[in-house]
Amino acid sequence: MGLFVKETDFFGLDVGSTAVRLVQLRRNGVHPALVAYGALPVPANLALSDAKTDQDRVSQLVAQLVRENRVPAKEVVVGLPGSKVFTTVITTPKLDAAQLAKAIRYQAEQYIPMAIDQVKLDWAVVDETKDGKQLEVLLTAAPVSVVEKYVQLLENAGLEPLALETNAMATARALVPVSPSGVMVLDLGSLDSDVSIVLNNTPRLIRSVPVGGLTFVRTVAQTLGLNETQATQFTYKFGLTQSKLEGQVYKAIKPTLDSMVVEIEKSSKYFLGRYPEAKLEKLVVTGAASSLPELGPFLANSTGLPVEFGNAWINTSYPSGLQDKLMALSSEYATAVGLAARGMVA
Repeated sequence: MGLFVKETDFFGLDVGSTAVRLVQLRRNGVHPALVAYGALPVPANLALSDAKTDQDRVSQLVAQLVRENRVPAKEVVVGLPGSKVFTTVITTPKLDAAQLAKAIRYQAEQYIPMAIDQVKLDWAVVDETKDGKQLEVLLTAAPVSVVEKYVQLLENAGLEPLALETNAMATARALVPVSPSGVMVLDLGSLDSDVSIVLNNTPRLIRSVPVGGLTFVRTVAQTLGLNETQATQFTYKFGLTQSKLEGQVYKAIKPTLDSMVVEIEKSSKYFLGRYPEAKLEKLVVTGAASSLPELGPFLANSTGLPVEFGNAWINTSYPSGLQDKLMALSSEYATAVGLAARGMVA
């Protein structure tokens, strides 16, 4: 829905596996103001397909979403799924800008599991090492084919790509304030989930896990002999509640969630090994599948970390009358908010 008529320069677009979402913000003092937000469902077969006809349909849905929400801006920051992007932090000597660019490209060949001429490479200096002699650089690489697919999708929708950014970086921007402690973010999507650890407002680790809400639903369907519609209802009604339905849904979901916990523990171990003086403060959970009953206590008990559910709107201002509606949508909008806040939120 459109909230203000004033035009802003760009908006954020989250092309998810089951929905497309947009958020538009405008600069407004400490917190950017919400201008517009909205979503449209996307059939799963379209989201997964690289066929031109399916991608054209996604473009049509994006154009419809922009039109229905009366967003006049044509420039857009779009998110790339973590499963399609390689991200790591590397250490490099302190050099001038030109030398640094060459050194990073050379080092990238050692870290990126793809041919360097087949990826779009981006990087940003995020810190100095403790001894002050080296730089820590966040390195991101996306296959050229993936970048071209998203650019074409946007252009077919009549939009101009201003920037492409990893979903996990945008989500962290929306949910995590600047802190000297590490904060882990778990974004539970429909098909994949992102585990990231943020330190001083910058992700120092991003890991994509091929587990999401549909994984839980399909496991419940198979285990309990239900169709997908029934399994969805059971999954999100009973979740990890052991006292309901004799704990059958819990027992079906738990092995899959246990594999997620293993990834969380691996990420935690890597982070604390690289930054031994940092502390891992908490686990922030968001995403479409984060509404599973009893998920918070399960993750807290399994990981030993305090768990909180992220508020996508915590760094934005909006009319008080929208409070209840926006909070009900919070778990679905963190990525879109973060994309819209690029350059506005430190």
